[in-house]
Amino acid sequence: MFKLSDLLRQAASLNKNQVCTFCKSPANEQPAPVCEQCKTELPWTKGVGETLGELSAFYYESPIKEYIRDGKTGKQLDKLRILADLLAENLLLRIEKPPQAIIPIPLHNSRLKSRGFNQAIELARPLADKLNIPLLNHAIVRSRATEEQKRLPAAQRAKNMAQAFSIVKAIPYEHIALFDDVVTTGATCRTLRNQLLRHDIKTVQIWCCATTKQ
Repeated sequence: MFKLSDLLRQAASLNKNQVCTFCKSPANEQPAPVCEQCKTELPWTKGVGETLGELSAFYYESPIKEYIRDGKTGKQLDKLRILADLLAENLLLRIEKPPQAIIPIPLHNSRLKSRGFNQAIELARPLADKLNIPLLNHAIVRSRATEEQKRLPAAQRAKNMAQAFSIVKAIPYEHIALFDDVVTTGATCRTLRNQLLRHDIKTVQIWCCATTKQ
């Protein structure tokens, strides 16, 4: 029969064996396994972004951009979950007035089927849980398959997003946050924000994991 002291010793041993996801040195940091040195050196943002006034945890720089890329295209969900925990920890300290709900930017069904998950949902989930607000995954659909934004010049991105989204369920809130993995030109979030504002939602914030430096 296990004693409490035995379980505590086992837990301590597991913590000692935990290593930093970035440098592989010992790490006891929670909730994400990142040592204090690496956490300090991550490309954290300050203030809000210049593109849309977006609230972002990181600049889209190494090692964050590689973790997002590996998570999305390499289907390494463990990397997305590490970023999700880090961004939740950071943004919780910076959110002045929480929204009533978070809406992750949806993927088109064809891309969702090929990828198997929506990275925006994976990244936003811990933050929604800690704020104790709903994550609205099915209120909006991507009704038109669009070319990947990263493949287009900035001038064509807004046109690419035209009529890309449909609101398919009532959103009974006046204040929501849109969440995307990365904001670059802001064309995707701007398009959907304007659409939501036309549907009597009074405040639409833009949140993301990473944003590009202007």
